[in-house]
Amino acid sequence: MPVVNITSKPQFDELLKSHRFVALQASASWCGPCKAISPMFVKHSDALGVDNTYAFAKFDTDDVPDLAFELGVRSLPTFYFFENGDKTDSNVTGANPPALKKAVEEFSVKAKGDAVSD
Repeated sequence: MPVVNITSKPQFDELLKSHRFVALQASASWCGPCKAISPMFVKHSDALGVDNTYAFAKFDTDDVPDLAFELGVRSLPTFYFFENGDKTDSNVTGANPPALKKAVEEFSVKAKGDAVSD
């Protein structure tokens, strides 16, 4: 499943409404660590995304500053996880491949369980 490129806050709000689980990468075009970990995020999306249930998305904090402000982005990259439209406490800060893998896999288990029960 491809990573959705978020270009506006309303687009992100719509994604939250249409997917029970969302993994979101906050990054910037000038951020070296963001560029380093982004291919891993894409790989996880391809392997773990669930249509209409678990979406992977990213946004550039310089292009969508209102979303960055709402989320309280303080460092890049930061990965946020949403369940039923609400931000969870499962944030991953920095380019930390093992922590990112653990977080996206935990959400995948929830999403696949949810998809089966629907």
